[in-house]
Amino acid sequence: MKYAIITGATSGIGYEMAKILAKKNHNLIIVSRNKNKLEAIKTDFETNFNINVEYLAIDLSVPKAAKEVHDKTKIYDIEILINNSGFANYGEHCKINLQENYKLLQLNIIALTELCALFGADMKDKKSGMILNVASTAAYQPTPYFAAYGASKSYVLNFTEALAKELEENNVSVTCLSPGATDTSFFDVAKISEIENSQLRKSARQSAKEVAEIGINAMFNKKLSVIPGFKNNFLAFSNRFVPRSFVVSISKKIMQKK
Repeated sequence: MKYAIITGATSGIGYEMAKILAKKNHNLIIVSRNKNKLEAIKTDFETNFNINVEYLAIDLSVPKAAKEVHDKTKIYDIEILINNSGFANYGEHCKINLQENYKLLQLNIIALTELCALFGADMKDKKSGMILNVASTAAYQPTPYFAAYGASKSYVLNFTEALAKELEENNVSVTCLSPGATDTSFFDVAKISEIENSQLRKSARQSAKEVAEIGINAMFNKKLSVIPGFKNNFLAFSNRFVPRSFVVSISKKIMQKK
């Protein structure tokens, strides 16, 4: 019996991805810190979609958590790995608590890298599998006041595309999804929900469901990378045609609190 494993599956894009796969009759292993939400989703999906749902209440921002996820799921045949978990710290880098940035890098970079190595090796041996990593349009330019987050997503983008080429001859596809501003709790967690401008205001954000659908479709179509939305694509790729000093100055204006 094959399973899809999804991190950060209790809200936002991760939850919508889990729901899409549930509707497609994929059995799920959902991972998050929130045990109550995990249990509620398990009950809901098993009742309404007639699938098997297992869950792991694990904090992936803690070292060795990725190995724990892998160890506890060895009995399952994992056909899909979706690395969706991630968060941002907003503010001047020198003023952000070092421990908070440590957790960010542990989650956004280290855990993702380890999960890809562990499950990717299994998929390579089976010569079958799909991996979807969630980056961000922040990966395409420096992001002042989001410095560590943006850099972590640049890592995810480059790492994912490199891994895809390493595994392509083993019938394992690796896809990178780079959403722009999306209507989730992301901005509340990052403590920048009060920023109101043309790029980040709530009314300008894509829905989590729309972004999830684009990501899942890209994964099944074995695309290397996808950016949801014409506007996000235009902004990401237009950066290539202007000096980086100009790009980072514009990025700073966008990210500053008014």
